[in-house]
Amino acid sequence: MKVTQIEIKKLGINGEGIGYIDKKVCFIDNALPGEVVEVELDNTNPRYYKGKVKKYIKQSPYRQKTICKEDEHCLGCSLTCYKYDQQLVYKKDLLKDALRKYTKLPLKYLPIRNTIPASKVVGYKDVVNLPVTYFQGKVRFGIYQRESKYLTLMDQCVTQNPIINDCLQQVEDILNDCHVRDYNEKFKKGLRFIRMRLIGDQIQILFVTGNDGIKEEAVKRISQISNVKAIWYTINTARYQDFDLKGYKKLYGESKFAFPCLNHSYQVSIKADYPINPIQEEVKLSMIQSMIGEGDVLSLNCGIGLLELSLDNDIVAVDERKENIQDAQDNMKLIHKDNVEFICRNVDEAVVAKCKRKTYDYIIVRGEGLSDAMIQSIILSKAKNIIIVSDHPSALAKNLETLKDNYRIKTMIPLDSYPYTAKFDTIVQLVKK
Repeated sequence: MKVTQIEIKKLGINGEGIGYIDKKVCFIDNALPGEVVEVELDNTNPRYYKGKVKKYIKQSPYRQKTICKEDEHCLGCSLTCYKYDQQLVYKKDLLKDALRKYTKLPLKYLPIRNTIPASKVVGYKDVVNLPVTYFQGKVRFGIYQRESKYLTLMDQCVTQNPIINDCLQQVEDILNDCHVRDYNEKFKKGLRFIRMRLIGDQIQILFVTGNDGIKEEAVKRISQISNVKAIWYTINTARYQDFDLKGYKKLYGESKFAFPCLNHSYQVSIKADYPINPIQEEVKLSMIQSMIGEGDVLSLNCGIGLLELSLDNDIVAVDERKENIQDAQDNMKLIHKDNVEFICRNVDEAVVAKCKRKTYDYIIVRGEGLSDAMIQSIILSKAKNIIIVSDHPSALAKNLETLKDNYRIKTMIPLDSYPYTAKFDTIVQLVKK
């Protein structure tokens, strides 16, 4: 290992510090722009260095005491020592870097707004998906970090809602009292994962287990925890982790929970999508809602239809997950609306089919990005407005480059839904030229 001194020029797409030695890029965790650090370099990769800070020679004025006690080891949040207002600047810069790299758009004249801050910067995650492991003689909820054997315990995470953290600790205690064990690959028994969702003030728990399921005594005691209103389990002994392909069985409580959003109350089932940060999700949906005037709407990756059911337009809404569409249809009946046609179908196929028949006033696209087939169908259909919502700046930039001859950018808004991480959403409204 080589020890050297390096100046950090900027942050990368994962929140890592970036510097250069002899024109070779160096990725340094826990280093901020403007800092000079002494690092231990791993030079095993011929294209770049990776380094670990041994000493801070000069610190950034924007460095703060980390908000996380696991910061040295946990790879979940890369910006815990960065002042929050500077995180917002960084995320806007990430967007601009992607546009600069992947487009020929005149960056100086693009209508890019400042990053919209999160309403809550800690305790904002209302959904957790955690492995169950055996550690120091106890069943714990934790994540083994990449390239190490260090286990990060997740029942005190500062980005998770305190109600969830408290519930995780209580569930751990009960599982250990009941002598429940983690998953054994050989015997295909034990607990593999726990998913916990806080919807309003009610907690919904899903256990992913081996063939033995979960002990009745443990279920009974967990059901007595304050806020826990439903317990489910699914058996999955396969190597893959796409647990939603398996059937779910309810052990206790309600099948659906009420979720208030955009002046309505919706019902959410166990398999349907639910936002990790519901407060910021409503902010995002309100912003999209404000961009839509009169006219027909084609909405892609609609989830459970929160946005669509808040509008009075004639809408075709598509999602590939049948659980989302079922919840959306049920909620449409619940709030007595009939203006939305919800379709469960492959999104690419749906766009091609729908855009052949009609020119939409608005097409809303959510997800990583648009495929080539989607873009060509939208262009040929002469859709009047496109609203793209993406959490992948590079994929978004590539889409905007493809659309630039046919559409102009009316507004571009970075929105922070994931404080202290490098992740954020961008909402772009495009108008046909």
